[in-house]
Amino acid sequence: MTCIKRKAFDLKLGWPPANMPRLSSLRTVPILRVDENTVIRSSIAILEYLEEPEPSMLGDTPAAKSRTREFVALADEAKTMFSFWARKVNPVFTGQEEMNRDWGRLAAERYHRRLRQLDMLMTEARAEFLTGEQVTIADCVTSSTMQFAHDLYHVAPTESTPRLIEWYHHFVKRPSAQAAAFPEELRNAVAGLPTLTAASAVDNVT
Repeated sequence: MTCIKRKAFDLKLGWPPANMPRLSSLRTVPILRVDENTVIRSSIAILEYLEEPEPSMLGDTPAAKSRTREFVALADEAKTMFSFWARKVNPVFTGQEEMNRDWGRLAAERYHRRLRQLDMLMTEARAEFLTGEQVTIADCVTSSTMQFAHDLYHVAPTESTPRLIEWYHHFVKRPSAQAAAFPEELRNAVAGLPTLTAASAVDNVT
């Protein structure tokens, strides 16, 4: 992965960037441009593309790969729900989205529910990493989702996910899991998501 040339977009310049339509008709990130004819626009698809050669971070056997994808599916749903939550509640998206606190509250409930389901699945392995004794893309997707929620929006997982919390604090200490700090101006602009949604209700969902 060291040969990948990275390009960041500056949100302060507006969204989407002027050259976004040329890179992707979907106008979403991330984007992996393999060559002039191949563009991959999904986080999961990009991870699977990069991990296709052996040894794979999907797992060594069909059963291990299936378990990894099971975790990835839940983590990806959590990411989708969190994004919907933020976009329907936080004033920073006013003008881009229709604000709706009820929809945001529902998305918040679904986000925390997916985290609880991940926590439940962890009881089947009780290993160092989410799916077993080796790092998989499940760890990458889940940690990045939780990191984004916590580091940018100040949203932490609830106490109903003790195994997931323990794993997360252990995993993000890895050098490869260190994330760049979000600009303080941006963090301040999007702060207060749980309060805006009356998020105390999320623990009452079964």
